[in-house]
Amino acid sequence: MAPRPARLILLFFVWPFLSLKAQDLRLDKPFFDKKKAEFNAWLRFNHLGHLLKADSIAVSNRKVSLFLRPTYSGKRTCDSLQCAWQKLENANRMINGQSFHERLLHKWAFLAEIHENQAEVVIRCHEPPHFHARVYTKAGRVPVDERNIRSGSMISVQLPASLQGINSGDNQTLLRDKNLGQVCTKARQWLVNQYKAKGTPILWKAKIDTSYTAYDEFVLEVTHLNNEICPDGYFEYHRVYVKGIQKGTDVELSWEFQGKYGSGIIFPPRKNDYKDMELKYKSSLEEYQKRLFKKMLDYLR
Repeated sequence: MAPRPARLILLFFVWPFLSLKAQDLRLDKPFFDKKKAEFNAWLRFNHLGHLLKADSIAVSNRKVSLFLRPTYSGKRTCDSLQCAWQKLENANRMINGQSFHERLLHKWAFLAEIHENQAEVVIRCHEPPHFHARVYTKAGRVPVDERNIRSGSMISVQLPASLQGINSGDNQTLLRDKNLGQVCTKARQWLVNQYKAKGTPILWKAKIDTSYTAYDEFVLEVTHLNNEICPDGYFEYHRVYVKGIQKGTDVELSWEFQGKYGSGIIFPPRKNDYKDMELKYKSSLEEYQKRLFKKMLDYLR
């Protein structure tokens, strides 16, 4: 048993240097390349694989860009892509208050296990007429820069049922007579308290990361979980994104919940060994987050 403590002590000394080295995202390019296939699986799962596919990845020291291009080809490919894009944007916004481009960015950041400000999604078509859309974060917002030449040949696009809500039910609410900073702080503290008593049955307590926190938004990442969502005993990784907007005396609060699962014998897998729950446990995922956010809103009110 003596060698084990020595090994742990060594890790405490080495970890700061590993953390500094890991700040350069280019070192993780092989991992990001693998996540391109997972993003394509997510597109197919949501019946979007006939429209878009992940084509390539570009990595700088602080940004990971995912490039999407149209799956189909033809005379008016770019016109059709532009029309499909606009319909998906409008329909998604009407259903759950979030634009389609925001969901693409959040999904890519989640799969790549980076924060939204390190992620970028670029949709492009090089056939004339050219269509280009770039999705990124700026000052807490998720804008999209588009280059539209024209919109000619229309394509009929029906929003797939699986995209009709990021969560089961509403994913935003209006809290009357509240202060934005206080609401976000209370929401974050409540979620931390919900998770800190969780973990695995024997060896692990939940590991909670709230390092990405701003005045009006935060990301909560929790690993070392078990028997929360997946019925098959996998280790779990939960990621909660909460954002608020002050509207007069009221606060509009929105949220997004995503989860991953992975297997292990004694130790839980590293984060990059997890797989997206949405592709296998969608109904369990939605039911879990529905209960979670209902309790959170009851507390905030």
